[in-house]
Amino acid sequence: MHRRWFSIFGQVVVKTIFLLLSMSYQDASIADEANIASIQIASPGYAKWGKIAVEETAKAYKGASIVDYKYEGRSSGGRGSNEERFLLWLKQGGREFGVRVTVTVQAETGTLMSVKLKELRPS
Repeated sequence: MHRRWFSIFGQVVVKTIFLLLSMSYQDASIADEANIASIQIASPGYAKWGKIAVEETAKAYKGASIVDYKYEGRSSGGRGSNEERFLLWLKQGGREFGVRVTVTVQAETGTLMSVKLKELRPS
């Protein structure tokens, strides 16, 4: 008799634990859904300059597809300017090639100064 009682009691305990876990999981998922709405995705500081790099490359290489993009970093350009460097990979016809784009920005005001494109030659 005791053995049967322990078996029934064990089943009740296990079911209660699963019920409590599933209830707490649902509460957590509801809380997560509410928090998702409040999360804002911040764009990186170079995003504005990356967009310009892509636009200028597309103008210079009409008919080419930009298939990849990489931000290479910022460096001091001298005379109060910063250089934002990007590497874009293009495909035109059967040819694939890289273009390094340097966007020079006036550091204090954030004003665009120049955009330089340099096609990379295969080694």
